[in-house]
Amino acid sequence: MMKREQTKRRIQEAAWQLFREKGYQDTTTRHIAERAEVAAGTVFSHFPTKLDLLKAGLSQQIDHVLAAANTDCPETGPKEKLMHFAGYLYAFYCLEADFSRELFRVLIWQQEEFEQQLEAFRRRLFSHEASYDQHRAAVMMDCYFMTLITGLNADKPDAAFMLNQLEKKLDVLQ
Repeated sequence: MMKREQTKRRIQEAAWQLFREKGYQDTTTRHIAERAEVAAGTVFSHFPTKLDLLKAGLSQQIDHVLAAANTDCPETGPKEKLMHFAGYLYAFYCLEADFSRELFRVLIWQQEEFEQQLEAFRRRLFSHEASYDQHRAAVMMDCYFMTLITGLNADKPDAAFMLNQLEKKLDVLQ
């Protein structure tokens, strides 16, 4: 791996750790530079803004969760696939609910940044169907995200409860 890529990865890892420890708002790029053992300007040469660091970190974390979920994903219908992935993702978000709330508070208006990943995921749900139903996929994802946001709003978010709620919503679509 090239030195530039190693530095970028070190910055990203330092930022993610600090965001989890201190919260996004209380983490400065100076803190990130110190943790990554680079100059402050080096952080900005890899990531133009602190928000870009947060997006990159979340994207990387979600990729890891989805890779783990892919190892035993059922090759069935869209609902079953979404329930499978939601089990992994809800558990990830509930593990550190306070941090997850902060993530969504900051990223809720950044959907266009993740649209490519979301579209690939929606298509993955329908990979064994005769055709891709973009409207059904969109409604399913709306159910997923509203259940996630509502679930994270609870005092003690519970991934199993969230999954149960999602399943009930998806049953209405069938």
